[in-house]
Amino acid sequence: MTITRNTHRTVTFFHPFRLEGYDELFQAGTYEVETLEELDLMAATRSYKKVQSNLHVWSRDGKTTVARLLVLDPVILDSALVLDADPLREEERARMIGTTGKDDDHGDADDAGEDDHPGHATTGPGPAFRPSQPDHRTP
Repeated sequence: MTITRNTHRTVTFFHPFRLEGYDELFQAGTYEVETLEELDLMAATRSYKKVQSNLHVWSRDGKTTVARLLVLDPVILDSALVLDADPLREEERARMIGTTGKDDDHGDADDAGEDDHPGHATTGPGPAFRPSQPDHRTP
């Protein structure tokens, strides 16, 4: 016998976004999410694991409002929310939604992935984090 529960939450996307498995671009805004969770019988303490998320999407089609329910893997929804909330991943967000992103004065698009400050490590696919003070511990 499987013990399940449903949780309900409201999530806010601050930027347009895409979801894996759907071709359309969803608008920034507030969305209702219902998540089906299953009791993890193998865990040492009582805990639930997410099994399925349902995202409620409302859109206007002329004079009518169309409501849809998108069935998602919870990992896909959580990944989209993390990407939306991370200010350092602006370029990745722009690539995902099909725009060119912001122009900056750090160089042209050909050297966007190059590190123009040797000695500073870059992490992740987004723009490099550059500390305000150089690290004097490295030779």
